[in-house]
Amino acid sequence: MDKKKLKLLAVLSVLCLFCVLLEAYLRGYIKPEVKQTSQNKTIADNSQDKDTKDDDGKENDNSITDTENNTGDSNSSKKNEQISTKKPASTKKPASKKNVQVLDPVRASNSQKVRVLIMTGGFESYYHNSVSLTCGGSFTVSDGKNIKSYGPGKKAVFNMYGKKAKANRKKKYIISPSEDARLKMLSIKRQDRQPLYRGTIEVKWTRQGFLVTNELPVEYYLYAVVPSEMSTGNNMEALKAQAVCARSYAYNQINAKRYKEYNADLDDSVSCQVYNNIPEDKRSRMAVDSTYGQVITSKGKIIVAYYFSTSWGCTADGQDVWNTTAEVPYLISSLQVRRKNAAEQVEADFSDENKFRDFINSGSYKTYDSSDDWYRWSITFNAASLSSRIDSALYNCYLSDKSLVLAQNSKGKFEQKPLKSIGTIKKIRVEKREESGLVTEIVIVGTGNVVKVCTQYNIRKVLAPVYEKIKRKSGESVSSYSMLPSAAFYIDTVKTKKGTSFKITGGGFGHGAGLSQTGAAAMAEAGRDYAVIIKHFFKGTKIQNVQKVLKD
Repeated sequence: MDKKKLKLLAVLSVLCLFCVLLEAYLRGYIKPEVKQTSQNKTIADNSQDKDTKDDDGKENDNSITDTENNTGDSNSSKKNEQISTKKPASTKKPASKKNVQVLDPVRASNSQKVRVLIMTGGFESYYHNSVSLTCGGSFTVSDGKNIKSYGPGKKAVFNMYGKKAKANRKKKYIISPSEDARLKMLSIKRQDRQPLYRGTIEVKWTRQGFLVTNELPVEYYLYAVVPSEMSTGNNMEALKAQAVCARSYAYNQINAKRYKEYNADLDDSVSCQVYNNIPEDKRSRMAVDSTYGQVITSKGKIIVAYYFSTSWGCTADGQDVWNTTAEVPYLISSLQVRRKNAAEQVEADFSDENKFRDFINSGSYKTYDSSDDWYRWSITFNAASLSSRIDSALYNCYLSDKSLVLAQNSKGKFEQKPLKSIGTIKKIRVEKREESGLVTEIVIVGTGNVVKVCTQYNIRKVLAPVYEKIKRKSGESVSSYSMLPSAAFYIDTVKTKKGTSFKITGGGFGHGAGLSQTGAAAMAEAGRDYAVIIKHFFKGTKIQNVQKVLKD
């Protein structure tokens, strides 16, 4: 064979080999190697890896590319304090081919700024007697006239009292960290941690104490809201639903200007939505970044996307929960039975006392929340113990809104008038129950007075199990709660030789309107994506980009 034929044969062989390799690559038998660097890391959606952080809270990984799938490892959805969680076996599904770029600092930093009022340790007050901060990187403190620079690990301290307190009077300080660093608040603790904050911290002197405000982009704010409101061990689709709800709530609060007197948009407690009580992690950032800018709208406006821990098998009308004059169209009572069409709304009427009792006591309904420990609970109150503290609870609710705590007059009618001591409680009865089963009026009959208490919130405050044990579905007991778990309950009076007691049997945890976090987690585990979950809990809504909504 001559040289020309040999060369031709070699070329044809190489071409054949190339075609075989190309076909293998296209079919997915050959995958390109992904190099991991500090700037680019590929992880699976169901990863439980913890963040790798320097002592100052700097991120070692500034950018993470994640291969997203529909479900990840799931722990039960739950709020952070005083609620135990269960941990079902993780469910893993094949990853989708869609890549989601997360932790994009340019996109996140370009979002609207939010000002968050930081409360003292234990969320007790807005006013701090002293403030102490540090940073792993360098940072500056400015009072508007002078700028002082601090090196990594140095402390900036502000005191209301003491020798150096006079220098801080009537001043406002802006503390700014170096790029990529976070400020650490040494003077407060969250879950036994000294919290780290993105953005800047403002410390403002007032006669009552220092007001501390964290200013940062909304997207960065959400990084530390999501884990504080829902365990990041949950399925990623549930976390995305939580992120969209939290973003919608934040923008709504910014527009509402409720905290204008403090020059803030919201606070970091349950009065708004909990922020940075649990630190951000990779999964919370992924949930936020993969839903970047998405909010829930109704009739072109961003809704107040209420959410709560666990339903009693039914969600409540927003009108019933918040005592509004008009119906809230996207917060409609719905029975949370599991069904093939997740978007389907099922209505049920539990306003009848016997029907509600049957529903609470029956195990025949399989709902999205029914496996949770807060799904059913009971509390027994001793009449004497409850009587000794109820006057104070009633008076506090009366001061908040006198029209919602009414006393009975000599003709048997309830009217707004100054409260007298209720005396020893003889009876508690449900006066009004809504279709969802939610109690919105109770009457407390005492030896000294008869009082009607209106709204689910006031009822939960007045019947708070401060000293009593709450027996949950599993049989486990918890105690020391400042509110009744929910207002979905019925009452039985029990009389014995030892005296009178009241047994309250109910279900769920929280106000009951909007998205049930436990229910969302169960829906995600069942394969529902976050958009379906949101539309299930918020009837007739759309998910839109916030910039488009604000422009319109």
